[in-house]
Amino acid sequence: MTQKKVNQLEIWEVSNQDTGAKVYTAALNPQDACEQAGWKIEDCFVYHQKPRKQSVKGKGDILLVRIPCLVCSFQYTECLSPATTECPVPHDSPDMNEWLKQVIRAHLCDYVGQDLSKHDHTLRQKWLPMEQAIEELARTT
Repeated sequence: MTQKKVNQLEIWEVSNQDTGAKVYTAALNPQDACEQAGWKIEDCFVYHQKPRKQSVKGKGDILLVRIPCLVCSFQYTECLSPATTECPVPHDSPDMNEWLKQVIRAHLCDYVGQDLSKHDHTLRQKWLPMEQAIEELARTT
């Protein structure tokens, strides 16, 4: 993919109106986003994920966009656990003392990613630079 095309890509949230299934894609336009999801444009609701600008010292303004992520059950962070592995910290204890032990173990987990705001954690989403979001979405599709 050429650099010019990457710069034109935008992030789209595509929902199938019949099944309710939701997919995030990097595409040039809404129709392309629906086709990438495997649906026809008339079967989709397409929402543009509007990027926000953030100033970074030495780099100028960068565009950030919100995409879905796996979150940690015990803290406001992203979970980077591979899909093939189970969470090393189970979250199924009815006992308060055992739950506190699990919380402590969760802070030592090897799969802890970036910190998320409470709002983003609840939505299971994270903010990434546009280029990084496009790369990550390309890996998941």
